[in-house]
Amino acid sequence: MDEILQQILHELRDLKSDVSGLKSDVSSLKSDVSGLKSDVSSLKSDVSSLKSDVSSLKVGQERIETKVDNLALELRSNFKFTNDKLEEHKSIFTVVSNEIKGIKGDIEFLSGKSGKHDTEINHIMNMLRG
Repeated sequence: MDEILQQILHELRDLKSDVSGLKSDVSSLKSDVSGLKSDVSSLKSDVSSLKSDVSSLKVGQERIETKVDNLALELRSNFKFTNDKLEEHKSIFTVVSNEIKGIKGDIEFLSGKSGKHDTEINHIMNMLRG
């Protein structure tokens, strides 16, 4: 019976040693879980901050898109105005060019007449002198 008691005592000591090891493992596990909780809390805070930043970026992007749309609309309007003015000036240049061609023809005609008259006057002057 002593032997059985010794064996039970030995097993109780082993069990006590195992429980003590288990307690330290549980304590270590608790410490790890506590650290993990802290990391998760920090991660939640970072995600919340990131969501706020993304929301702010979306607002800024929408503002930029609106400005770009307004600028494109204004540029199209200015381009149409400029194009219309160029067409107007082109038609004016065409009219002026045609008038200048007509005037040039008239100048050449009158110049020819003037030369003919000068020749006739010179001929008459020679007849009167001679």
